[in-house]
Amino acid sequence: MKAKIYIMAGGGGTRLRPLSQTEKGKLPKQFLTLVGKHTLLQEAIARIPDDYEIGVIPEKRYSEEVYRQAAAIGREVSVLEEPFGCNTAAAIIFASLFEEQSLNNKDRILCFMPADHKMNSELFQDLLEQAVDIAAKFDKVVTIGIQPEKPETNYGYIQTAKPFQRSLAAFEVERFVEKPDRETAEMYLRDGGYYWNAGIFIVRTSVLLKEAERHCPDILQPIADALYLNKIRTIADAYRDIKDSGWNISIDYALMEHIADKIVLLPAQAALEWNDLGNWESLYRYMEADLKGNASFTGMLDEIVDSSQVMVCNYTDIPVRIENSSNLLVVVTENGILIREKQPG
Repeated sequence: MKAKIYIMAGGGGTRLRPLSQTEKGKLPKQFLTLVGKHTLLQEAIARIPDDYEIGVIPEKRYSEEVYRQAAAIGREVSVLEEPFGCNTAAAIIFASLFEEQSLNNKDRILCFMPADHKMNSELFQDLLEQAVDIAAKFDKVVTIGIQPEKPETNYGYIQTAKPFQRSLAAFEVERFVEKPDRETAEMYLRDGGYYWNAGIFIVRTSVLLKEAERHCPDILQPIADALYLNKIRTIADAYRDIKDSGWNISIDYALMEHIADKIVLLPAQAALEWNDLGNWESLYRYMEADLKGNASFTGMLDEIVDSSQVMVCNYTDIPVRIENSSNLLVVVTENGILIREKQPG
């Protein structure tokens, strides 16, 4: 049975306000076009090889949007609706239990990946094939690690141990590390063996559920009960239980940090050009910049005059002109305007 990809399309993208919004009639960043011609979700779907089945996990209110965007690029997806966002642990365990209990696919290899990241599609496909092969042969959880380019304090890190197999360019995992301070991040970069955590996990359904039953039953059991007793309890009931008990946390905290010895890290080449688009400054690499570090979207009529290190993200047809300014971020959208000091990239 071919592995299945689950694209996690939850989250509000609050760091990209005012463009990304979750109010009624608005859309968060994964459903928006930040750069280029397609939305982040469409890019995520398009990078999956055609012979893989694709499931998308959005909040219920965005299900029709998922189908619409997939159809617009000629791809077929299934949707596993969440009643509301409850972080990645609930989403991943929900999908795994759905595969086991509803589809009877306990031996299927599943790949979980965020909907709102950018990367080189061809290189990702190569990594995906390697990761699926490792997960299938060794019953390990496989994650894709990003080689740090700088001492980044906004990402979690994964520390690696010895090579996993001599014939494979993969490593055993020593531990997951929280977002570090600047000094610690510089040490990680200097010492080597640390990778950015991209939040991508590949694992056999039964393997993940066995570990989840041991380490986070407060997430697994309510969802399992809802799937088994679906006329008495609903997924919404389960999600409320999970939220009320404080288990609406990431899969890293809920599970992965506890099973580091069962995880294999597959390093990504720098050419993967992975970017989690976590803030406005992360868009700089996709913009047209001048010698003074001023940047704007290609083809826009914006003007940046007698200024330096000014970044203009204009999502309207209104021309923007900036004069005599420095180290400034300007975001112009139909939802509102953001002006603040530009943060280090």
